[in-house]
Amino acid sequence: MNAHSILPGAEPFFFEGNEVGVLVSHGFTGTTQSVRFLGEVLAQKGGFTVIGPRLKGHGTTPQDMAESTAADWIASVEDAMQTLQKRCKKLFITGL
Repeated sequence: MNAHSILPGAEPFFFEGNEVGVLVSHGFTGTTQSVRFLGEVLAQKGGFTVIGPRLKGHGTTPQDMAESTAADWIASVEDAMQTLQKRCKKLFITGL
C-alpha cells in the first residue's frame, strides 16, 4: 500500500439532499466507516445533505497518520464545511 491508498471503507462520503447540511466527522485514529451509517440514516430518513470527510492521515498508513497534524485535521473539516456551505442554507456538525 502506498502513502495515498485509502483502506476499503475509509473513503469520504457525500449524500445529496435538501438545503440542510450535516457534516459527520469520525474521531482521532478512526475512519468514515465508523460514521457512515449515521450519514446514511440522516440522508435517507431526514433528507439532509450529508458529508463525511476523511481526516488527513486517517484510513491510509501509520506513516500518513504520523505525518499529519491537528491543523491538517481541522483543514479537512473546514474543506467539507465549505462544500456544504455552497449547497445548504443551514449546517450542523456531529461526529464521534
